[in-house]
Amino acid sequence: MRFCKLFFPVFAAGILLFLAAGASFAAGPPDGSGSSVTDNTTGAVPSAVDNTTGAVPSSIDNVVGAVPSSIDNVIGAAPPAADNTWVDRTHSLVERNLFDTAVWFDDFFGDKRIVVSEWPESYMRWVNDFRWDEEERFSARSRIRASLRLPRLKKRWRLLISGETRGDPNALTQEDPGNPGLNVGSQVRTGSTELVYDILRTPRSTLDAGAGVRVKIPPDAFVRTRFQHARPIAFKTLGRFTATAFWDARDGFGESNQLDLERWLAVPTLLRWSNSFNISEITNGWEWGTELSLLHKISPKSAVTFAGGASGSTRPAWIAQNYRVLTRYRRNVFRKWLFLEGEPDVHWPRKEDGSRKPVWGATLRVEILFAGVGPNL
Repeated sequence: MRFCKLFFPVFAAGILLFLAAGASFAAGPPDGSGSSVTDNTTGAVPSAVDNTTGAVPSSIDNVVGAVPSSIDNVIGAAPPAADNTWVDRTHSLVERNLFDTAVWFDDFFGDKRIVVSEWPESYMRWVNDFRWDEEERFSARSRIRASLRLPRLKKRWRLLISGETRGDPNALTQEDPGNPGLNVGSQVRTGSTELVYDILRTPRSTLDAGAGVRVKIPPDAFVRTRFQHARPIAFKTLGRFTATAFWDARDGFGESNQLDLERWLAVPTLLRWSNSFNISEITNGWEWGTELSLLHKISPKSAVTFAGGASGSTRPAWIAQNYRVLTRYRRNVFRKWLFLEGEPDVHWPRKEDGSRKPVWGATLRVEILFAGVGPNL
């Protein structure tokens, strides 16, 4: 039922966007427009084949947050002639009117002397999980993440919209630290809207700042700033560091550090070690998580991940609260914007008496991606 509670507001929002857009304010995106090759952690278009961790661009990694390479045309490929059914036309209509609306708001608040010559690089991901495990039996969760870039405002502003019916209690690391709309520890519906400004963007580093509200009555404000840096540190090894400082009206001040090390093992295979350390005024010391993943690209439309890790906190003692091992298979099916995932896993949560018992589970995940990129981006 929680899935239904989120579906109807999303459906209503789509109708309102369609009505608000009306006639097109600029030339629409080209047919079959694909995703951007920028980092989805900083609000650009996400990976063609994953939705779990943040952006880690790699030419062969399509399982956890990678940006598709030039050889991977899952999103960017021109659709076959057969992809012209009413389903495709409906999907394209939602895409077109979603980005028409973004351009309209950008035109309304932007500099009238600037000529609209491109569409904002924007996306919306709608992900639905259907899970069974030995503790909760059957459950469902749904989440939405959208990014609308505003090109009239010197292409430095983005509007981020996030929400989910509940958090993922088995996640080892935070998906988007400082964003109250995506909180792995939440057991209720959450949502947020944020306006982000890109202060600095270079091929290796980004710095941005944002302010927004948690969608509730009354709304809670939050602000955050994030620095990201990527650098080769050894032969075939890439290091990525992200630091986020934030303030939330409900949870107070906090800070998050994420470090990823990636090593190429072969042309279609990548080894990644992800680590995170988060602290805020309401946490028990530092909350930490670590995960080692082996990612393998099977084809331009499919990939598999084998991963294992642990999470916990430093207070009252530095003890892992959960261990987890999983296998994830992801495939692009039927259409360039539709993805399916199968994810069997087992985790060992720590009980109050210190004992652990394995809990087996499996998740079926369905993702729909709406992506829009202007012809000059």
